[in-house]
Amino acid sequence: MARVPEKNNLILKIQEGELFKFFDTENRERVTVGSQRICDIVIKSPAISSLQALIYKENGLWFVKNMTPEDSRCELLISGKKPKKNPFRLDGELSLRRFGDKKTVIAEIAPVKNISRRHDKKHIDLTERTITVVGSGESCDVRVNNPMVDEKHFFIVYDGGRCFIEDCRSLNGTYVNNKKIKRALLNDYDRISIPSAAYVFFNNKLLFSTSPAGIQIDVMHISKEVPDKYSKNKKIMLVNDVSFRIDAGAFVAIVGGSGAGKSTTLDCINGTRPATDGKIFYDTNDYYENINSYKGVVGNVPQKDVMHEDLTVEDALYYTALLRMRSTMKKQEVMEWVYKAIEDVKLQGKEHIKISSLSGGQKKRVSIAMELLSDPKVIFLDEPTSGLSPDLDLKMMALLKELSNKGRTIVIVTHAMENLDKCDKVAFLGTGGRLCFYGKQAEVFKYFGKNSYSRIFASLTDETVCKTFEERYKSSEYYKELMQSYHKLYGAEKANVRQKKDSEKRSGGAKTENAEDSYEEI
Repeated sequence: MARVPEKNNLILKIQEGELFKFFDTENRERVTVGSQRICDIVIKSPAISSLQALIYKENGLWFVKNMTPEDSRCELLISGKKPKKNPFRLDGELSLRRFGDKKTVIAEIAPVKNISRRHDKKHIDLTERTITVVGSGESCDVRVNNPMVDEKHFFIVYDGGRCFIEDCRSLNGTYVNNKKIKRALLNDYDRISIPSAAYVFFNNKLLFSTSPAGIQIDVMHISKEVPDKYSKNKKIMLVNDVSFRIDAGAFVAIVGGSGAGKSTTLDCINGTRPATDGKIFYDTNDYYENINSYKGVVGNVPQKDVMHEDLTVEDALYYTALLRMRSTMKKQEVMEWVYKAIEDVKLQGKEHIKISSLSGGQKKRVSIAMELLSDPKVIFLDEPTSGLSPDLDLKMMALLKELSNKGRTIVIVTHAMENLDKCDKVAFLGTGGRLCFYGKQAEVFKYFGKNSYSRIFASLTDETVCKTFEERYKSSEYYKELMQSYHKLYGAEKANVRQKKDSEKRSGGAKTENAEDSYEEI
């Protein structure tokens, strides 16, 4: 986090009815107010002149000059009173009122008290300064090193009582509670999201809710039903009451026989095809309700590579970067991200080779590199080793493990079983989309009582066998502890949404009372 000296600038709060915005004079000593677009502060009203007022700095003090004192359409008041002279000190709230109408205030411009307290703390207490800027620039109070984040992405103004957030016309937007905003008043538990970073506003503090190790994903009782095309009154269950936790920075594989619901489960988790029942939580936030705010955080690598094969590796990544990154980045900055992605997927020396000349494994690495350009915190891959020889499968799995060690959560669907030891956890799905096992690869054979994956796959084609192992999983200590954790985090009603069918009901459960107990301070 970079800290810069507080400038002797003026922060103005402009309010028109219920609408408000802020203006930071930064290094300026003159601010124009009027109805013309060329003015610094534009107030659209027929009563406002094209250049109504000039706010300027002189000898360290700020003054207001009425530029059209003879114009009777609008009059200027300071702290509710008519100034005795022109210009006059800006030492209170400046009101622009329709002349002769004491009840109609067109706009109010109030200087925000300049707060600059110095405390050596690791978190951001928004009451310690008037304005807190978040972005990728070195001058920001909170820096986010991501190519999709503008140099100044958003700022928060503390006016001595409340906190207000305003987007700095960023390319990828600022979201508050999953809604793209220009500006908003902040309330406790509001969630602020920009690419690769999320914050929770609580008690006039910014609490960081995205782990540097990646994203924790809680899969809670998800099911996916689709209509049976052969029968109007029937539905087919593709995923059946699946619950497990993917830890931040973990490398997890979803495996199972053909038609077991692997890709459907993956798509439920990443939101491509949402579940019809149950919940997905990213870092304890409801993913489906906040899916827009996670766009810059989630990477998806499809089974079929989508790229221009006539381009070289470097050119393909460069053009992809131009589409995703902020427009203000210089070519040198863009290329730094391109070369970093090439290094991460071990394609050094292949930069100037056409994609069409690459092997299948190398093409898949290019697909992964394309996702790495936006610095995602979680990456989903559908059959990343499909069609690869055993040695390339090993290299790909080792690569994905290395990426997870660098602060990313990696989730894959795979049929290749030989190198599952690279994964932290394995989810085994059986017929009907039932989760039969979730744990370490070393425990698989003992759990199923088989000595080969082929025998495990064969046994899980029997629905009765799948139900048996599903019940065994739900009776495990891991599952009981998981449900207790969900119960505590998300409340009894949500955590037990499917458990009610199984006769055992849990009681209690409540929302976390203090956001600082759930989120890490900056």
